[in-house]
Amino acid sequence: MSKQELITISALKKVYLTEEVETHALDDINLTISSGEYVSIVGPSGCGKSTLLSVMGLLDQPSDGQYLLNGRDVSQLSRNEQASVRNEMIGFVFQSFNLISDLSVEANIELPLTYRKDLSKQQRAQMVKKALEDVNMEHRAKHFPSQLSGGQQQRVAIARAIAGNPKIILADEPTGNLDSKNAAAIVELLDELNKKGVTICIVTHDPRSVETVRRHVRLYDGKIISDSVSGDTAVEASVA
Repeated sequence: MSKQELITISALKKVYLTEEVETHALDDINLTISSGEYVSIVGPSGCGKSTLLSVMGLLDQPSDGQYLLNGRDVSQLSRNEQASVRNEMIGFVFQSFNLISDLSVEANIELPLTYRKDLSKQQRAQMVKKALEDVNMEHRAKHFPSQLSGGQQQRVAIARAIAGNPKIILADEPTGNLDSKNAAAIVELLDELNKKGVTICIVTHDPRSVETVRRHVRLYDGKIISDSVSGDTAVEASVA
């Protein structure tokens, strides 16, 4: 049985207008990501990687094209509906961790869950506990971000991303602020999560982060120039 398509992007464009300058951050992007996949989006700085991730995460709107998330055309959703879909279906991991300094580890993880009206306080507590166990940080539940190392903070950020059982995790340079030892540990953790069935899309310029990733989508000047699976021949895209 074929895997469910979570993300289907067709002829997607993102244009930024500044005075009389028109910047095509994304230019005719076609991309499909299925349930259970682990996909890297790579390319040089300024090629559109983070812009694509922002659009996929409903943090930014495309200028043109179609984006289906789990079969739904997101352009047909109101801002409130998009926020709800984002909260329930997408987990985010950022380079800068984005933890709230005056909240404990468990409170940071629980915060996105408090916007879910379908969850009781007891359910939220159970989800936080499981997420902490999944990243081996349950012993730090009562600590604050300032009491954690960079690697530990990123583990907490990943726990926050997976706590709500999202359909997909979008990770933007998740090892960018970490030393090699902590970066390797985060890569291993993401690997383990994917093996458990979590769908992951990672944007990075760090080759260490994608050594074990099977599918690689390469961007250049806002276009997909290749989409390859490890061991297979790359599918080169037209760069006309």
